[in-house]
Amino acid sequence: MENEPIIVVVGAGAIGLSLTGWISSQNRDLFLLARGNSVPEIRSHGIQLHQTDQKTVPSIRVNVIESLEEIPSPDIMIFTVKNYDLDVTAETLRRQLGNRQPIIASLQNGVENQRIMPKYFSKPIFGVICYNAWRESASKVSYVKPGHVVIGAMQEELQPELQSVANVLNPGLTCFVTDRLQDAVHCKLAINLINAEMALVGFRKRSIESEKILVHITTRLLEEGVNVLQAAGVKEHYLGLLPSWTEIRSAVNNPESPTNPLYDFIVNRVGPTSMTQDVFCGKTNTELESLNGYMLGLAHRSGVPMPINQAIYEIAKERFCSGFRPIEEIELWEMINERVLNHSLELRRK
Repeated sequence: MENEPIIVVVGAGAIGLSLTGWISSQNRDLFLLARGNSVPEIRSHGIQLHQTDQKTVPSIRVNVIESLEEIPSPDIMIFTVKNYDLDVTAETLRRQLGNRQPIIASLQNGVENQRIMPKYFSKPIFGVICYNAWRESASKVSYVKPGHVVIGAMQEELQPELQSVANVLNPGLTCFVTDRLQDAVHCKLAINLINAEMALVGFRKRSIESEKILVHITTRLLEEGVNVLQAAGVKEHYLGLLPSWTEIRSAVNNPESPTNPLYDFIVNRVGPTSMTQDVFCGKTNTELESLNGYMLGLAHRSGVPMPINQAIYEIAKERFCSGFRPIEEIELWEMINERVLNHSLELRRK
């Protein structure tokens, strides 16, 4: 693109706000497409990005729109809405675009966006978010470390589009272009297995009684995820500061010890997950199926059991309702063990 591109970030959740804030100073024609009550607050206060080890919280003024009809034709659109909102959002914006064909970058967890976006856009590219951020309010986002994003495409001819998106995201955050999109997506899916667990115990929403039990459960969840990926032929892909397979493997030998390489990550570097924020807001529509459900399906197809993950998934399906209440981690571990035992007895009977 010879001129500065017109960029639209779709979605004012934690990822949409953080991305917009980080890249705003490098991109003059940048717009945040938001909706609802968040619009007046962002317009009034700007985006406030709070790094957890910093006292200052800068306020970043950005252009906020509620429809594409408010601006000239966009050159790049970055979708950050969650999977359960993606289909409706993509369809709505496709209608607003008419014949216009901007570059589309879809940044969601899992593979569901790879099914949805090609229905509305001919050449979408996809990305993996490798950092944890959470909304404190409609305009304020907290995060532990600055962002890292991996982007790739399912079509080899989209290298120019990938580079255009990378140019937009860098140097506001670290963005890597990969030719192994599916490996990156699936490696992140394994990390996302902890989302339901963290929501169930209300991590960052209540005091944790036993960090050791929480780390023990999390380590087992991640180990099962890595086992499934390896059986399915997935190759490990670097995901920035997220745990490596080596760290996960070594943690299994002594999961409750503070020397566990995952201990610091879980206790100090994980904030409230997006699933936690959803259930605590009273939402019953979450990413449970597109994340945990998908991985359990992959496990079944690969012939690798995931008993801990299966138990978490079943408990979450029962508990994620409008009257959600968190479970103490010790009680959750007892519930998991009971379900694992019951499943084992059922298999023996068969």
